[in-house]
Amino acid sequence: MAEATTYNIAGIAEDVTPFLTILEPEETPMLSSFDKTPRPHNTYQEWQVDNLQTPSFPGVLDGSDVTVFNNKAANRQRIGNYIQWWRQSWMVSRITEAVEIYGVASEVANAKEKCMRELKRSIEATIGSDQDRQADNGTVPYLTRGLGTWIQSSAPADVNAAFRTPANSLNNTAMASLTEDLTNQVFQSQYEAVGSRRHLNFYAGPTLKRTISKFQRQEGTTTAKSYMVTQDATEHEIDLRVDLYESDFGTIEIHSDLFNGVVTDASIANGFITTTSRERGYVVNPELVGFGYMIGMESVELPDQGGGRRGFVHCVGVLICKNPKGLAKFYATS
Repeated sequence: MAEATTYNIAGIAEDVTPFLTILEPEETPMLSSFDKTPRPHNTYQEWQVDNLQTPSFPGVLDGSDVTVFNNKAANRQRIGNYIQWWRQSWMVSRITEAVEIYGVASEVANAKEKCMRELKRSIEATIGSDQDRQADNGTVPYLTRGLGTWIQSSAPADVNAAFRTPANSLNNTAMASLTEDLTNQVFQSQYEAVGSRRHLNFYAGPTLKRTISKFQRQEGTTTAKSYMVTQDATEHEIDLRVDLYESDFGTIEIHSDLFNGVVTDASIANGFITTTSRERGYVVNPELVGFGYMIGMESVELPDQGGGRRGFVHCVGVLICKNPKGLAKFYATS
């Protein structure tokens, strides 16, 4: 008679631990750190930009009258952006809600929470995208313009050239060729546009962040750099990151961001993180950007029509770029 073993008897109980693990990028540094601007009261929110006259010092003749007058509002321009509506829906059948599920106390609460997390990722990706603004015409929805389109030297067409990002504040050098000097050229251009040293936030994709961390690091006798960091071996620790860069033109705080230059496209085989998003970076003066909520993130439950509880989580907001002239961008195309 055969003995009973774990592989030839029926009825062995399942042992499922109450863990439900989701591993996906969720940090949204731009959305979390941008100032929250006043609530939009219309689908198109506008603000004004202006500049100063070029310095002039020809002197004035003693006793001369004023004969030439300048319109100090001549260069003022209104620019703006459309709102965008983000929405994630959910539905849980009556039976699903009734059964016991490992690691999930309430399937409805879990669905609502996932929608909120997904919305935050979608807003962050929109902020860091190359999406242009769009008006709702009954066929296409409102879209808010992302930083990738705001920060250009030859566009957007609706922004006067005097207020666009200077060409020297844009860098598309391949990561393998990007140097500290080239990076500082961008910081210098940004300083010249604003005229003072500022505390800037640099939202960098992981490859760009890693490249910056290698600046001025000794890599061997044949590639020795002019600056070397020595750490005590007894600490058993190697510090290879750069999170704060004190440049001649301002203090740059570097944040890793996986949602820059993201493209929503079904043809992307390996997810939304691509070479473009890994190498994209925005250098932002916190005083010049913001995000305004027309409708804050809220959960709406719809009537149960028999199949189970259902609803959606949504919000409506707009990206504010007060003056693109003071921003900068790294957009390698390698």
